[in-house]
Amino acid sequence: MDYGYGNEGCFQNVFRSFVCVTLSLLLGLQVYTYLWGPQDVIEGDFTDIKYVVMQLTHGLSEVTSKHEQLQSEMERMSAALPAVAAAAGRAKDALEPSRRSPRHALDIRDYDRQIADYALETAGARVIDTGDTTEHAIYESPVGWVLYVVSSVLCRDCPGAAAILRPGTLPGECWAFKGSRGEATIRLLGTVYVTGVSIEHIPAHISPTREISSAPRLFQLEGLEYRSDQYPHDFGTYEYKKDGKAIQYFEVQHPSTKAYNLVRFRVLSNWGHTVYTCVYRVRVHGDLALGQAPSQISKDDQELRIENE
Repeated sequence: MDYGYGNEGCFQNVFRSFVCVTLSLLLGLQVYTYLWGPQDVIEGDFTDIKYVVMQLTHGLSEVTSKHEQLQSEMERMSAALPAVAAAAGRAKDALEPSRRSPRHALDIRDYDRQIADYALETAGARVIDTGDTTEHAIYESPVGWVLYVVSSVLCRDCPGAAAILRPGTLPGECWAFKGSRGEATIRLLGTVYVTGVSIEHIPAHISPTREISSAPRLFQLEGLEYRSDQYPHDFGTYEYKKDGKAIQYFEVQHPSTKAYNLVRFRVLSNWGHTVYTCVYRVRVHGDLALGQAPSQISKDDQELRIENE
């Protein structure tokens, strides 16, 4: 860290130049006096020169000493700054516990037992729409291809997209869609004040190809009033780091005072795979609307809200 040591060095150079110029002038004057002046005057002038030189040397020593003290003090302050910053961070977390991000406290090995997931299929959440997203599938036979085409025509829902709401995250247990952009509209298990979202992908060391370029990179989360809502609430755009932890938590960037039953998860890019993108697990976190529990929401009410367009 630079605290202006260059300026101090520049000042020293100027001071030394001044001393050299002064001494040169005095010596030149003495040489002139010695050649063309009386002897007694020369002896007195040399005494004066000695005194001046002593004063200048003393002043230079003081400047050097002050510079060394300042440099030592700056180094001590620089060494103390990280500790001060860490203490300030701890104090901020202690004063604002509600803004503390849970991603530092959660154990990735037992993630689902520490924070509620309102997009869990086994609790009642569903993927109800995938827009224009085209599912990527490998067909082992013509019959499999025909069944897939028929199911895609008859059902707007994407059968493979349900994988993002299920606990299993072994290699291949994901929703794969063509290209690097896709979306899924999720009906949560209740009306939720959304505070965060977690994305999970398999780590590279358990991938059969030893790389995860098909993992989502940039993604967006939106809150919807109904399925075809043209003015959704934008909770934020985030980046999943492929070299980070398998499960990554993201706090909403734009909180809403409104609770939502529908959210849209949109993948905007992946980490370089040119054919398809894989999404393994999406979790939505927050708090249920006051006075509401998942069991209090009837199936009829859910379907009515979804189709309210």
